[in-house]
Amino acid sequence: MKLNLKDIFESQTILDKAIQNKHNVDYIRVYDELKLALFVELGELANEVRCFKFWSVKGPSDKAIILEEYVDGIHFICSLSIAKNIDYDFFIPDDIHLLNKKDLTVHFNKLFSHMTSLNDPNGIKEWFKDYLVLGYHLGFTYDDIYKAYFEKNQINFKRQEENY
Repeated sequence: MKLNLKDIFESQTILDKAIQNKHNVDYIRVYDELKLALFVELGELANEVRCFKFWSVKGPSDKAIILEEYVDGIHFICSLSIAKNIDYDFFIPDDIHLLNKKDLTVHFNKLFSHMTSLNDPNGIKEWFKDYLVLGYHLGFTYDDIYKAYFEKNQINFKRQEENY
């Protein structure tokens, strides 16, 4: 299935430019910070999904909380993509099936282990694709992701205006 993230990339570009201007940085200079931010967001997402917490009987957080954490990652992977001039067309498999807890853990570990590939444009594109697949494994549709992204994007703009 082909996903066109043009609207998301355009909106992220506007937010990124506003942040860069306000804080007098460019995303190439703070690229390592963006990667670390993505790493942290992936950890926060895993913490809400709770797939790895074999010692706990508590289930995952509410779907809305998980979706918000997920789109935080979308913001950062888009910023990394934009910084490296990567386009916004992605192909993901059509036959995505929801994963069990163990499979989700493996998928999260795959994403964590491939964080080093985020220096390479092809690696970024592959990582982004795997992150989009994770969203589907978590039960989100493209429409869910799209809507939640723009809701969080507005919050991020407001935060910049309020000196977050």
